[in-house]
Amino acid sequence: MLRVPYNLKLAAAPVVLPPRATTLTAAISATASFLDPSTGTTALLTGAGVSVESGIPDYRGPRGTYTLNRNHRPIFYTEFVDHHTIRKRYWARSFLGWEAVRQAKPNRVHKYVGDLIDGGWLNSLVTQNVDSLHSAYVKEVTEIHGTLSSAVCLTCGTHYNRSELQKELARLNPGWADLLEHELDRLSQQRIANPIRAFRLNPDGDLELPASISYDQFSYPTCPSCASNGTAKSKSNGAWSEENINVVFPHSKRNVKDVGVLKPDVVFFGESVEDHVRKAAEQKLQMADKILVVGSSLATYSAFRLIKENKENGKRIGIINVGPVRGEHELLTSGDLRVSFIAGDVLGGVVAIMNEQRNPLAFAN
Repeated sequence: MLRVPYNLKLAAAPVVLPPRATTLTAAISATASFLDPSTGTTALLTGAGVSVESGIPDYRGPRGTYTLNRNHRPIFYTEFVDHHTIRKRYWARSFLGWEAVRQAKPNRVHKYVGDLIDGGWLNSLVTQNVDSLHSAYVKEVTEIHGTLSSAVCLTCGTHYNRSELQKELARLNPGWADLLEHELDRLSQQRIANPIRAFRLNPDGDLELPASISYDQFSYPTCPSCASNGTAKSKSNGAWSEENINVVFPHSKRNVKDVGVLKPDVVFFGESVEDHVRKAAEQKLQMADKILVVGSSLATYSAFRLIKENKENGKRIGIINVGPVRGEHELLTSGDLRVSFIAGDVLGGVVAIMNEQRNPLAFAN
């Protein structure tokens, strides 16, 4: 199951199901009816739109990365693993963007999802998001595209805490560290309440920078484990060495030609989802009677495939997303749900209905 970007234009006008769900009140009522536990269990699939209120942009929303920058092109997996220069570009942009990810807080949508799971209106959660914000309210989250909170060595598989890696990146790149601190100070002096939100962050945690920026002098570390056991070399300052050509593991299952390369523990575009993660996601959706999609245009094939296959197997599909969704005109049929309202507004209304049904006397007063 590959994470592949979708470059075709989505349909301009979203479907509305049921047809009466053209107001927020009607959308809330329709969603509550869809999720009603008496009609079966529901699995949830979420996308980048869920985290917009936390300051992390989506791809295709009104302020999404592709909306603001039509020429945006994410780094592909093969580019990252094959080219030292591409890795320098990624880690430089990630170094500047990490603070925005680290400081992001769960928003009302994350809380409502937790409430609906605790109340039995949702039974499981699969997310495309890499910010790990769902974990604040939900214990068991299947993150099909991984998490930015850690990095992994492509040679030995050792995982490293991303915040600790940030300290090493700052040590190796004092000029970039000064740039980050200066920019935060400048924005703070402008009395911006949350200065980090003024940065143009991408959904996968790297910062959007001008094309004129040079990354030639940026350094990133060799995997400490590979360096310590002699598998890989590092420069005298601890930076990754271009001598790390993979002659020790020529048949690495990750097919990486360089030894000791650290990669964010996320699934890049063009990279396969790990088998155990794919199976966990498939199982959660297969065990449910219905599937609700929230905050996703399903543009990434790994997510679209999951929904398409379950629809073909007779599952009811619900979608809450502002703006169009990939294949929705062919995917959705009578009995499904499709509303184009802000997820927090819809789910907040559903939680209120759920709570009223659980404790009607409290609401009567």
